Amino acid sequence: MPVIKSNTIRFDPVHGAGVTQTSKANVIGPREGWPAHMVRAFRIAPGGYTPHHQHDWEHVNYIIRGAGSLTIGDQVFKLAAGDYAFVPPNVMHQFKNESDEDFEFICVVPNRGA
Repeated sequence: MPVIKSNTIRFDPVHGAGVTQTSKANVIGPREGWPAHMVRAFRIAPGGYTPHHQHDWEHVNYIIRGAGSLTIGDQVFKLAAGDYAFVPPNVMHQFKNESDEDFEFICVVPNRGA
């Protein structure tokens, strides 16, 4: 389907070591006709974070709402709604929500990274 309505997106909790208060939705990908990439949405609750990790694919992020931080290597970047971020492959990174509202962003990755 070419249009995904925001009220139909289902977020599922992300489980694993080093992650808390984070949920994810796979929004657009092979099922919708885009075989090479995946558009995901992440929602991090106040105090939550993704794992501090790395992988062999890049990703592009767009902040939808809220504010948080993104650590890439040894640099920390503050992010807010409307900002974009690029995470290169094979670099340690982590998103954190240090605010009192949800931090939500879109993440576009090659399909091998979904």
